[in-house]
Amino acid sequence: MLAEAPNEELVMGIAGRFWRLDGGRCMDLTANDFVGFARAGYAKVAWNFTLRSELLDKTVLLTETRIRCFGSTARWKFGIYWSLIYPFSGLIRRAILRRVKREAESKAAV
Repeated sequence: MLAEAPNEELVMGIAGRFWRLDGGRCMDLTANDFVGFARAGYAKVAWNFTLRSELLDKTVLLTETRIRCFGSTARWKFGIYWSLIYPFSGLIRRAILRRVKREAESKAAV
């Protein structure tokens, strides 16, 4: 967890060598460590979920992913990795958004 603004935004992130079978994840990074992380041969990924009020009875949930690679080798390897997992990442993200929508609407109906 990198940051949270209750009822507004949630930001998560992780660093690693995602193209390796074990993911090469850096599991010991704090939010402050993540900000300054720039280890050659690695990448870091941050994604958020943001709520935006459209009307009195309508809220939009947005999500965005940001990726930074450190070094040309990491950029090249991440590019190959991302080209393989991108379609599945999109499917998972849409499934998450559908579930959040379904649960929010069921709670609103109560």
